[in-house]
Amino acid sequence: MTDSKQHRGWIGKLFGGRRARPQRQAPVRPAGEDPRAWARPEELVDLSSLPPHVAEDMVATAALIDEADRARERGDREQAEELLHGAVGSTVDPYRQLAEERLGTLLSENGEAEEAIALWLRAAEGPDPGLRQAVEVYLGSIPFADPGFLVRADPATMLTLLPRAWGPGRLGAAVYQASAHRHRDAPAAVRRHLLALDAARYGDLDLAARIDAVPVPDEPAARRRVEWASGVQLGGCRWSTLGHPDGVSAVAAGPVTVDGRPVVVTGGDDGTVRLWDLATGETVGEPLAEHTGRVLAVATADLDGRPLAVSAGTDKAVRIWDLRTRRLRHAPLTGHTDWVTGVATATVRDRPVAVTCGHDQSVRVWDLATGEPVGAPMGEPAGPGSAYPHRLAAVATTVLDRRPVAVTGDFGGTVRVWDLVKGRRLRAPLATGTGAVEALATVSADGGPVVVVGGSDGSATLWDLASGARVGERLGGSTTWPQTVAAVTGGAGPVVVTGDTTGMVRLWDPATGRQSAQAFAGPLGRVRTLAATTVDGRPVVLIGTGDGRVHRWDPDTERPVSDPLPGHGDTVTSVTTIEVDGGTLVVSSGWDGTARLWDLATGAAAGTPLTGSGDPVYGTAAAVVDGRPLVVVAGNGGTARLWDPVGGAERGGLDHDADVHAVATTALDGRPVAVTGGTDGVVRIWDLGTGEDLHGPLSGHESGVTAVVTTELEGRPVAVTADEDTVRLWDPASGAPLGPPIVLAPSAGAVSAAEPEDELPPAIEMLATAVVDGRPVLAVGCEDGLVHLRDLTTRAPVGEPVRADGLTALTTARIEGRPLLLTGGHDGIVRTWDLTTRTPSGPDLVLPFPVGALAVAPTGRLVAGFGREVAVFGPADPA
Repeated sequence: MTDSKQHRGWIGKLFGGRRARPQRQAPVRPAGEDPRAWARPEELVDLSSLPPHVAEDMVATAALIDEADRARERGDREQAEELLHGAVGSTVDPYRQLAEERLGTLLSENGEAEEAIALWLRAAEGPDPGLRQAVEVYLGSIPFADPGFLVRADPATMLTLLPRAWGPGRLGAAVYQASAHRHRDAPAAVRRHLLALDAARYGDLDLAARIDAVPVPDEPAARRRVEWASGVQLGGCRWSTLGHPDGVSAVAAGPVTVDGRPVVVTGGDDGTVRLWDLATGETVGEPLAEHTGRVLAVATADLDGRPLAVSAGTDKAVRIWDLRTRRLRHAPLTGHTDWVTGVATATVRDRPVAVTCGHDQSVRVWDLATGEPVGAPMGEPAGPGSAYPHRLAAVATTVLDRRPVAVTGDFGGTVRVWDLVKGRRLRAPLATGTGAVEALATVSADGGPVVVVGGSDGSATLWDLASGARVGERLGGSTTWPQTVAAVTGGAGPVVVTGDTTGMVRLWDPATGRQSAQAFAGPLGRVRTLAATTVDGRPVVLIGTGDGRVHRWDPDTERPVSDPLPGHGDTVTSVTTIEVDGGTLVVSSGWDGTARLWDLATGAAAGTPLTGSGDPVYGTAAAVVDGRPLVVVAGNGGTARLWDPVGGAERGGLDHDADVHAVATTALDGRPVAVTGGTDGVVRIWDLGTGEDLHGPLSGHESGVTAVVTTELEGRPVAVTADEDTVRLWDPASGAPLGPPIVLAPSAGAVSAAEPEDELPPAIEMLATAVVDGRPVLAVGCEDGLVHLRDLTTRAPVGEPVRADGLTALTTARIEGRPLLLTGGHDGIVRTWDLTTRTPSGPDLVLPFPVGALAVAPTGRLVAGFGREVAVFGPADPA
C-alpha cells in the first residue's frame, strides 16, 4: 500500500498485478448510478482517501484475484479456486462481485453448477453493470444445460432463473416449466423422471437420457425410463399453487401492488377472496372471508395510490376491499336482486368506479371512494317468455370514442354496450350466435376497441365495438367446449387468451387469428377463469382451474424451442400394440375421433391417422386377418370401424343398433374374431375375415356394455363383458353365456345400514385378465377406485380388492415371470401391483396429466396415454 497511492484493480484476463499510473481525474459517473460502484475495479482509486481497513481489503482482494488468474493460466485450478474463495469474502462490493463472477466461472467449468450459480446470482446484484450483464448471460443459459442442476436445484432458485433464459437456455427452461406443477415439491427421483419425460416430449431424447442418468438420493431399486413421448400439451407454468379447496371461480391481475409486490386476486367457490404474489405464487396474507356464498367475479383498481379489489357472487352483494388493510372499505353494496356474475372497473368523470352485472339483468355502477351508486341501474326488460336468456353473465370495460363504456353478455348470446357517462345503452345489441356468453374481454386492435366473446358453443370470436361487425373468423383453437377468455396489450401488441374445460389455454394474435405461442395444458383441472397482465412488456396469463389451483403461465412467443412429435387433439382413450412386418406398432385413440399409429421403438408416426367420424373413439383392438393387420375401432354412430393400419384405408364396419364403446379380439379355431359391446347392452361376436355376425345380438346386460376383454379358460377362448353392475362370460364359438353373471359384493362400509336402498354399488368401468399361480384371474375396476379380483374358474374372490383411488386405466402383464396389475389414476400416477401378493411393486410412475390408457408390449415396455399425450417407457430395469 505504501508504494503507490493509485491502484488499478481490473485484474481479470486483461491486466495483471498492481500498476503505478500517472494521476488523473476519476471519470464522471452517470446520474443515478449505483452508489456502491465508487470503487469499480477498472478505475483508479486514491487509497489514502479511504478508511484504512477498506483500502487494505481492496488491495488484498485485488491481489487474490490477480494471483488466482495467474494460477489458472498455469493450470493450477485448485489454487485458483482457493484464492477466489478468499476474495469473495471482500467487503468492497465491486471487488467481491468480480471475485464471485471469477469463482463461479471456475466452478462451472469444474461441473459444480449449484455453487457457481449461487455465486452468479450474488454477482447479479452487485454494482458493476458490466459484470451484471456478464453473469446474466451465464444465468440465462448454463443452468438450463446442466441436467444435474435441473434435477437438484431448489425450486425457489429456479423461479428466479426462469425469466433469464435465452438462446440455448430456452429449451431447458421450457422442459423445467412443462411439469413444474408436479415436481416443484416432489422428491428428486420424481423430478428427474418428469424432467426426462418432458425433455422427450420436447423431442430432445439426448437431454432426456442425460437427465435420467443424474444420480439422486434414495435411488429406487428399479425404474422405467422414458424412450419417447408425444409433445402436444406443452407450455408449462411459472408457478402453480393450491388456491381454493372448492375450485377457483374468478381471477384478476391488474396494476395493483401490496407491500411493493404485484398481486393476483382470486375468488373461489369456498366464498373467499385470496391474494397471491404474482412473482412467486406465495399467498399474501389470510383469505378475505366476508362473502356468504360463492364468489363469481373479482376485479382490481387503484384509488389514490391504494390497491383495491372488488368481489361479488351468489350472495348478491358487492364488496370493495382495501388490500393494504385487508378490510372492507365500505359496508357490502346492495341493490342486485340475484347472483352477481360480472365485475369490472373503469374511470368515469375522473372517478374510479366498479361496474357489476348479474342474473337480475341489471348493470350497476358504484363509486369506489364512497361506495354509493353512480346513476340509476341500466338494463332492458326481458319481454315475453323466459327471462333466462337475458340473465347477464359477464361484463368488461373499455373506451369507445373517448367515452368509458361497459360491455355485457347474456345467456342468450347477446352483447350490449353501455355508455357509463349517460347511463344508457349505446348501440343496437349484437347477436353473437355463440350460445350463452361465458366470458368477455376487451382489447384494442387496429386502433379501435374490440370485445372478445367466449361462447358456450366452444367459439371464441372478436367484435368491433364501433361498427358491431365481427372481426375475422372464430379463433382456430375453438372447440365444442365452453370458452373463457382474457386479453391484454403487451410490448409486442395485443394478445387474446382462450381456455376451455379440457384444460387447454391458447394465446392468439387478434390481427391474424393465429396462435402465437405453444398452448398451455391445465395440469389436472378444467379451466374455469382467466386473467392476463404484462411483466416487462411480455404477456402473463393467470389461470384458475376446477381443482382449486391457480397457475401462472408465461407464454413463449419466440420461435419454438424444438419440434416435438405431434399427437392427439383431445384426451387419449386407449392404447394397444400390434405386430406389423416384424415390428411392433402402438395404436392409440382419442376423444378427437382419431386413431394413430406409432413405431414402438422410436415414436415415429407410422401410416396415416384414422380420421373422419368426428366422434370420440372409445377403444381399439388389433388382429391379423389374412396375414394383414387390422384394427377394430369402437365409437359412436352404431358402427365399429375396421382400419387397415398398413394401407391406412377403412375396410368396412361392424354394425350395431347403438354406439359401440368396447371391443376386444381373439382367435376361434384359427379365425380372428372381434367381440363388441354397445350402449344398448348388446354383445356381438364377429368373424373378422367375412364380417359376419356369428350369433346375432347376445342379450343379458341390463345397461350399456362398458368393457370387453378376451382370455382363455380351460384351453378355450372366452369373452368377458361388463355393464355397470355385472360381469358376464360368453363362449365365442356358440354365443352361449358361461354360467351366471358375476355380481360384485359391496366393499366393507360402502352400504349404509340405515338406508341401503339409497346406496348404489360402484359402477364397473374396466376389465383385465391375468394368470396367477396357474389360475385365470379377472381384474374388475370400479368407479370407487377398487379393483376386485375374481377366479374365473370358480368365480370366487381372490383376496381383498386392491385400492387405486381415482382409477382411470387398468392393464395386466407378466414380467420376469411375475403377474402384475398396473393402474392409472386421475392423479396422473401409474401404480404397479404384484397380483400374487396384491401389494405394491416398484416405484410409482408420475405423469403430468391424468392417465387415460395403459398397455404393456410383449417386450415389457409400458405404453401410457395421459392427457393428449402418448409415451413409451422401457422395462423396469435396475437403477
